[in-house]
Parts: sequence; C-alpha cells; structure tokens
Amino acid sequence: MVNKEPAYYSLGSRIPILDRRRRQRPVLAVEQPTINMAAHSIQDKAAQVERSRRKPKIVRAAPQAVERGQGLEQPPVLPALTREEPLNRPGEALGQALCLLQDEEWERKTEGLRLVRALAQHHVDVVLQELHSVSTAVIEEIKNLRTLVSRDAIYTMAHLFHHLQHSMDSEVEGPHKAGEASLFIKEGVELALSMMVHSCSPGRVLRGLLAGGFRHRNPATRAATALCLNRLVHVMGACRVLKGRTFTSKILPAISTLAFDAAQEVRTPARAALRFLGGHREAAAAVEKFVSIKDQASIKQLLLN
Repeated sequence: MVNKEPAYYSLGSRIPILDRRRRQRPVLAVEQPTINMAAHSIQDKAAQVERSRRKPKIVRAAPQAVERGQGLEQPPVLPALTREEPLNRPGEALGQALCLLQDEEWERKTEGLRLVRALAQHHVDVVLQELHSVSTAVIEEIKNLRTLVSRDAIYTMAHLFHHLQHSMDSEVEGPHKAGEASLFIKEGVELALSMMVHSCSPGRVLRGLLAGGFRHRNPATRAATALCLNRLVHVMGACRVLKGRTFTSKILPAISTLAFDAAQEVRTPARAALRFLGGHREAAAAVEKFVSIKDQASIKQLLLN
C-alpha cells in the first residue's frame, strides 16, 4: 500500500483542508543590485561638468578690474598659411608681385599674393615704400569672383595688418565680403577684421567700420561691424572708451543703434559691448551725454543686465 498524505478536516466538514505549510510555493529571494557609491560619485561629477558646459556662466569683471584693463581679448593667431624664406631680392620681388596681381591668370594672382605675404613678413621696409599701391592691389583682388583668389587676398590683408601694425592706418576700410554665404570666405573676413582691430589705431578702425558697414543693407555685414566694435571695446578697455570725447561720441551711439537692430546676429555682439561698458562707473553718465534721449532708458537697462 502506498501511504497517503493525511488530510485535515475542519469541524463539521468532510472537505479536507490542504496543508498550506507543505504545499506553499517557495519564495525566491530577489537579488538586490549592489550600489557602487564611488561610481555614482564619478557619474554625478561628470553630469555636473556636462551641465556646466551646456550653460556657461557669464562672469562680469568688477569695475576696478575693467578700469585697469584686465581680461582684455587676446589677438587671434594667424594660421600657418605660408612659411616663405626671406627673399634674396625683395625690391625686385615687390615689382614682380604688383605685375602678377595685374595678370588675368588666377594662378599668377595667387603667386603675387604669396610674394606680398612674404614681403610683409620679412621685408617690411620694402613694402612701406609702396604701401598704398600694394594695399590697393590686394583689396582689388578681394572683390575677385574666383573664391581662391578672393580668400588669398583676404588672408594677405590679415598679414599686412599683423606685420605692419599702425603703418596700415591709412589703408583701413570697412568689412569686405562679410555678407558672403560661403564659410570659406567668412572665416577669412573675420580674421582680417580682427587683425585690423588689434593692430591699427582705434580711431582709424572706428572710422572705417562706421563708413563701411554700420548702415549696410546686408545684416551679415552689419553683424561683422557689430562684432568688430565689440572687440574694439574690449581691446581698448571701458575706461578709454568712455573717457574720450570725440571717440565716445561716435562709438557709443553706433553700438546703441546696433543693439536694437532687426537682426539678432547684429544685436548680440552690440549688447555684449554695452554689458562690458556697464561695469564702469561712468557708463550711465556717458549714455546721458552721447545717446539720444529717447534711447537712454533702454540703453541703461542693457548696461545693468
């Protein structure tokens, strides 16, 4: 006989009650994940770094630091376009460069521009003898319809500004081809204008910017002008910008006008310049003196933001 499992009956009933203690399913232990506190700490730090990169903090210098000129923008580094050796006969090379720039073949034009860059780098005295002729020839090639020639001419102007410094004051002009859609050209224009701002006299730079692109129809040209004005303000420092009379009377109304331009790409650098100037204690007084009455309240609000 097979031994049967004994049944348990409740009082007054013949239906057996199952032994729940014996037939109960075992409860499986759920393994809890091990928490690595060190790993979580590293992940939290990485997340904080990522958040700080996404939303950079805007740190404004104290007024006394602005007056001393701290934190001024550094000049951009010229790209390594060419590394020509000094020319054996620089006087003849100058004449050859001017002849090549008048040639119809674009390859010969680029060779002429290369010679100009080499002369500007190693033989400044030779270039100064025919500076106006050289600058006029290079600027004319900026307008060239062939992109390679136009770009080389723009970078050549950047070299001239960098190596000749204040000697280029008489050749300062407004933004050239800043409204081009090609990024290939825009990068060169930004570099040339930046070298102009850092190398030439502020008064000459301001005059060229206001004459060349301040009220241009193309918003990209106005944006390049506003960006250059912002750089000029940072290079000079708020103290020099606001304590002048003739200079302040020209640059402050120009920046104030661009700060309310219809295009956002124009407003952004102009308002950045106003915020920088707002750290100086004489900013509000300068606005009251040189900005039109109808715009003073709006400009003062931008100075405080």
